[in-house]
Amino acid sequence: MSTFNKVSFTMQRTNSYGRYTIAAKYKGMDIITITTDSEAFDYYNDDSNKAKQREALRHCYNKIVEAYERRIA
Repeated sequence: MSTFNKVSFTMQRTNSYGRYTIAAKYKGMDIITITTDSEAFDYYNDDSNKAKQREALRHCYNKIVEAYERRIA
């Protein structure tokens, strides 16, 4: 589990090629969203390149917020 902006989430590969699931609890709601950004998946847990890892975590966080906003709209 990773954290960005005080939001904890997981990212994992789905059964489909090139699709990844991001799951989080955001503002009391369970959010599950999909991304196709393989670079984010590659750097999600990679401590060797902190800048790329931070970009990957930011990408996941933005996808969570976007999915949350779609849900409440």
